[in-house]
Amino acid sequence: MPKILDAWRKSREGAIEREQFLQLEAHVERLIDVFADFLVSPESVDTFSRGGEVHGLVSEIAKQQHELGRDAVGVIEDFAVLRRCTWRSVEDALDLSELGGGEVAHFFVKLMQASDWLTETALEAYDDVLSKEMEEAVGRAAATDLITGLPDRDLFNRLLLPRAINAHERLALAIFDVANFSETVASGKVKRARKILRGLAGAIQKSVSEEAICARFGDDEICVLIPGESSEAGYLAAERVLALLAEESYGFEVDVGVAEYPAHAEDYGGLIAAAQTALNMAKRVGGGGIVVAR
Repeated sequence: MPKILDAWRKSREGAIEREQFLQLEAHVERLIDVFADFLVSPESVDTFSRGGEVHGLVSEIAKQQHELGRDAVGVIEDFAVLRRCTWRSVEDALDLSELGGGEVAHFFVKLMQASDWLTETALEAYDDVLSKEMEEAVGRAAATDLITGLPDRDLFNRLLLPRAINAHERLALAIFDVANFSETVASGKVKRARKILRGLAGAIQKSVSEEAICARFGDDEICVLIPGESSEAGYLAAERVLALLAEESYGFEVDVGVAEYPAHAEDYGGLIAAAQTALNMAKRVGGGGIVVAR
């Protein structure tokens, strides 16, 4: 098995950046282990799954191949090389002379079935990755707020926030609410209302890092998600936003609620609720204040 991995490495290493290649190599090494387990098991290619581990591993490799810029041909090449290396290792290293003809035939049939299944499943997994990426791109395009150009609330709740929570051990969420926004719209000052929202969105984006995620969170609300940061960092970001709004004389007040995951909530629904509760407290106090969840 180490010889199979070494042969595959020598054949594919030059086509991929070193650090990325090491990650892919680690997955392929696990795949070779699975391959060997299948060959010595009594199961068929249709029943051998190790609790879904096999499909999961192939899917992880497909995602990584996509991240490396592989197309379908590159995916086939990666697995075709692995197949050749495996067959050559069998020819060079295995002594099957003491086995009967039926046993030898059964072994090579399993080897062929496993090789075919792997290539077919890898292509299916790769196609799934492309399809999901396309669906997400279409969803993002359809879920963009026309006034601010930011993602809308549906996209934020459905995709951006859950993904951020899964990817980070800690993050801060701040929700900004424009005071008296409904009254501005009701009085017929629609252009003024739109200018306010665009001004708030611009001030928020100027006040946070590129890693932060901003979204139109409601009619009069814009939120910002700051990965890897505490509620204190969220508070300081909110202060910078309010200071910038005052400096540029936009002429409207903003109340802010801040919460932190996991300090104030165990999941993304709880995080939003904690930030909204803090925001409601800020609105009751009034005067453009910032309140952090408890």
